[in-house]
This record gives sequence, structure tokens and C-alpha cells, in this order.
Amino acid sequence: MPHQALTRHSIWFNSLNEAQQQQLLAQASYCQLAAEQRLFSRGDPFDGIYALLHGAVLISGVNRQGQQALLTIIEPGDWFGEIALFDNKPRTHDATASVDSTLLHLSGAALTQLLQQPLWWRSFGQLLTGKVRQVFQALEDISLQSSQVRLARRLLMLSRVHQQADGRWLIPIQQEQLGQLLSLSRQTINQQLQALAQQHIVRSAYGKIEILDREALLLLAELASANVS
Repeated sequence: MPHQALTRHSIWFNSLNEAQQQQLLAQASYCQLAAEQRLFSRGDPFDGIYALLHGAVLISGVNRQGQQALLTIIEPGDWFGEIALFDNKPRTHDATASVDSTLLHLSGAALTQLLQQPLWWRSFGQLLTGKVRQVFQALEDISLQSSQVRLARRLLMLSRVHQQADGRWLIPIQQEQLGQLLSLSRQTINQQLQALAQQHIVRSAYGKIEILDREALLLLAELASANVS
């Protein structure tokens, strides 16, 4: 099934009851993006919300000097684009596929039909507040946690959808992207990855990072007693 990424990885989709899941899928359509293709840009009018089924989508912003900042990487099972559903304002950032990607799209018209049922307002509200909680946690980590802890937590978060068939955890990401996600310099990321490699916790190569010892990474992330899988 094309939408199996939702049942495997989407906490929000799995929180819906079966009737809601079927109703949502019946209203949705599929769309394909080629690598580097823009889905929407900052300032575009709201056209619905999306779920990523396969591939990766980068959410970014650009200042007046043309400098780009990567804010987050959308991965399979992630839903995005719901902010404008609540404030009816234009898109806040750019969304671009980094590789060939498949998405599920709930159009504005489909959302209008779903939202005739009050239960859906609560469901979409939970989707949005889940993102707000993540933002607050990220801000707290920047203020209180070391670069090592922040890196370990981000690698664990990214690894949840990147376990290979042979059991390895292989994350496709560049060091510069990691630095932007964590508000750290590329040099700091490189130093931290080298330290983790010396402890045989990760192995890094160009454009990818392999987690060798997930339990050790959990300890470094101070999440040994938490469920991050």
C-alpha cells in the first residue's frame, strides 16, 4: 500500500480512529515530486496539507541576502503544512524535495469537507500542538544541552525511519544540514562526529551517517529510559 509509511511511522495518523483514517485516505490524492522540485514557497496561498510517504522534503527559509537556513527535514510518515489551516495565512517557508518523493495531499476542499465534523478540528489541533511541543523542546535543548547531547538526540530522531532491511541504521544527511538543524557550525558537527566515531558509536561518510551502537547513543542523549523508536 502506498500509504503504509503512515501506519509505520506517523504517530498522529495512528492516533486517529479507524473510521477517521479511512475517511482521510478517501479524501486524499497522491502527488510526485522530482529531486529539487519545489512543492510550495513562502508567501504561497494555502492549498491543503501533506504527508510524506517516500523520499525527503526540506523546509527552509531565505533572507534578503539569499542565505538559506534549513529548519527541518520532512521524512516518511511526517505531516506538514497545517499552520495555514488555522490562521488562513500564506505559507511560512519553502518546501523542496531533496530526492524523488511521493506525498499524500489533502486539498483545501477536502479539508473543508472533513472539518464539517467537529472531531476533525481536535485531531488537526493535536497535529499542530505536537509540532509546538517539538519546537519548545528544541529551544530548551539549545539553551540547556551540550552540542553532544543535541547531536545524539537529533541522530536518534532521524534514525526512526532509516533502519535498513539488514537492521543497520543509516541516515542520509550532510554535516552542513545537521549543523543548520542544530544551530551548530559544520566544524562543531564534524568534531562531535569524529568523537563518536572514535567510540565506535557512529560511522560517517559523505552524505550519510551510520549508527553503530544505538544504546550508547541513547545514553549520550540522556534518553536511555525514554522511548524514541
